Amino acid sequence: MSSANTAGRRTPAAQIKSSLITAGRRILEEKGPNGLTVRDVAKAAGVAPMGVYNHFDGKDGLLDALVTDGFREFGEMTAATDSDPTERLTAAGVAYRAFALANPTVYSLMFGGFCKPDDEVADRAFEGLVEIVRYGQVGGIIVDGDPASIAMQVWSCVHGAVSLQLASGFPKRIELDENYDNVMAMALRGLAPTA
Repeated sequence: MSSANTAGRRTPAAQIKSSLITAGRRILEEKGPNGLTVRDVAKAAGVAPMGVYNHFDGKDGLLDALVTDGFREFGEMTAATDSDPTERLTAAGVAYRAFALANPTVYSLMFGGFCKPDDEVADRAFEGLVEIVRYGQVGGIIVDGDPASIAMQVWSCVHGAVSLQLASGFPKRIELDENYDNVMAMALRGLAPTA
C-alpha cells in the first residue's frame, strides 16, 4: 500500500486522514472498540498501517479522532433550523436519537469518558442545543433562565431515553418510538413558561 496516486504524487494528508476516519467509523460500528485494529483500519482506508501512527499516534489517538468525528456529525445532525421554535427543538431531539441509533458504538464512546474528543468540536455540538433553547426562549415556548442549564436538562432527558433504548433497558411492553415521543413532549411541557 502506498500513499501515492497513479500519477506519482503523494495523496494529501487531509485525504488520508479522512479515509482513515471513514474506515475507522465503519469498523468501529461493525466490530466495536476491541475489534478495531490499526491494521484493519489502514487496510480499509488503502494506506500503510504507519499512516495511522503518523496521523493519530496509534489506536488510542484514532479512537479519539473517531469520537471527535462523531461529535462533529452529531452537531451537524442536531442543528435544526425550523422557523417554528417547537418544531426546531423537536427536530433536534429526533435527530439526536437518529444519530445514536445509527451509530451506537461511537455514541456510547462519545459519552463514556474513555476517549478524549477535541473539546472545541464537542462544545460546538452542545452549543447548537443552547442556541435552539435561546431560539425557543425568544419564541416564547421555553421558560426564561440560563440557556446552557436548560439545554443540559433537555440533553439529560433525551440522553437517558436513548441510552436506555441502546442498552435494551425498557420492558418489552414499552413501544420505543412512542416512549421517545412522550419524553420529548414531557420536556416541552416542562420547559414551557408558566402563565
